[in-house]
Amino acid sequence: MSWLADNRLLLLFAAVVLTTLGAVGAAIVGVVATLGALVGGGAVVQTFAVFFLGTLLLAGLDVVFSVALVRELARRASLPKSQRAAGVLARAESLIPPLAALGLSDTVAPSFEDRHEALTRRYVEGEITEATYERELQDLLDGSDAETGPLDEARVEPGRSASAAASRDAPRSETESEREPARE
Repeated sequence: MSWLADNRLLLLFAAVVLTTLGAVGAAIVGVVATLGALVGGGAVVQTFAVFFLGTLLLAGLDVVFSVALVRELARRASLPKSQRAAGVLARAESLIPPLAALGLSDTVAPSFEDRHEALTRRYVEGEITEATYERELQDLLDGSDAETGPLDEARVEPGRSASAAASRDAPRSETESEREPARE
């Protein structure tokens, strides 16, 4: 069983090549045999049906092996980590359920360690200030969604927390007294 697992990619590739060649070969032989039966006065429908069903069976196997090969390649691929790409793939998986079986959105989503390392690197290289670093680190620790992005530094006033700035910039809901006219 270990040999099969170790050579799974090679076996799937060989199966795709063989079923593709078999389907094409059966289709060509079927066309030639059908034309021969037509010219020779033989059973055209029976000849066509046999080769058509054989070609259809081989083409179906080819599709199954091709999907399995693509799935195995996607599973083994070394894809770059990106929260944005993970979000796009998650949306695609929700729209096309067979894609969810591949789990590509989980594969390209950066881990907590990757995101923390990138944030620390940005701070060390001077791309962001200490306040921004602390705010984004808190967002990371809180599990905030990276797609919404961090708050702009310009929006956060000195001495105010990021959550206070966010609540200040959020649309206000009407209170009961604002919705109803004052009664006299």
